Amino acid sequence: MEKEIIETVLIEILDEQKQTNLLIENNNKLLQNFDEKLKKQQDIHKDAILTRLNSITQQLSSHSKPVKREFRILLFPEQGTVNYYKVVFGRIFFWLVMLCIAKYAYLLGDKWVSKNLEINKYQRAWETYYLKQNKKGQKAMEEILNEPLNDQ
Repeated sequence: MEKEIIETVLIEILDEQKQTNLLIENNNKLLQNFDEKLKKQQDIHKDAILTRLNSITQQLSSHSKPVKREFRILLFPEQGTVNYYKVVFGRIFFWLVMLCIAKYAYLLGDKWVSKNLEINKYQRAWETYYLKQNKKGQKAMEEILNEPLNDQ
């Protein structure tokens, strides 16, 4: 009886071992197929990457130009022209108008000051001459001062 039990157990273990061996072989085959597919894809991707890199390097080498240094003064920018014109016509134009107004006010003020100085000079001369006159001369000067102007 013991012998039969041991035999049945051994037979079962042997069958299980065979099944696991078959499964391991199947897994190994699947892994090998997967590795082959992966290598093929890597080769395809390597080829695609290498061809693109080669084409890029060829394009860069064919378009390479010597670097030349330029020194230039730009009155108007190449980029950002909208902001530049906003600043120029917004601020500088305003200050130019203010400068013109200030210059015009200065010229008018200069004329007014020089005219007042001349008027003050004549008034002082008139008053000095008036004080040096006798009564008859002062009366004559008052008549001249009160006469209406006849500008023609």
